[in-house]
Amino acid sequence: MAPLRPDGAEHDRSGFSCGDEALDRYLKTQAGQDMRRGFANVIVAAAPYSAAISGFYTLSAASADLTELPEAMRRKLPRYGQVPAVLLGRLAVASVCQGRGLGALLLADAVKRALRGELAWAIFLIKAKHDQAAAFYSHFGFSSFVHDPLLLWLTRRQAQSFVD
Repeated sequence: MAPLRPDGAEHDRSGFSCGDEALDRYLKTQAGQDMRRGFANVIVAAAPYSAAISGFYTLSAASADLTELPEAMRRKLPRYGQVPAVLLGRLAVASVCQGRGLGALLLADAVKRALRGELAWAIFLIKAKHDQAAAFYSHFGFSSFVHDPLLLWLTRRQAQSFVD
């Protein structure tokens, strides 16, 4: 897996289709701009010696509101209103590659990259697009926020266990 080149070189975004028009459109038209502006890092998976993208995800800095976490978790974190977080904003797998475990590999890669980075964070956030996606992330130990079942989280310690 490698970062998408904002200039469009190396990877062919035009043929990507995951079955969700908004995610397809994002990769084809917005991803390069977000990278150039520093809004998100876009990481893509492609078969060796192929320009076709098999899947992608985005990572960016964020913050998490502690009042939305369960009380037991809040007691373990600093008493700030917001804590630093990493956001997995989008994750998509090309339709032809779905059902083969690539989504899990992309998720694991995202967590590993966040843990390797020099940016401090306490919570790994995911904004799921629908209930089916939220169920996918829940399978890997992510919990939903109280106010928004499509916003899921893991602590840094849980994220470390996830990739070990």
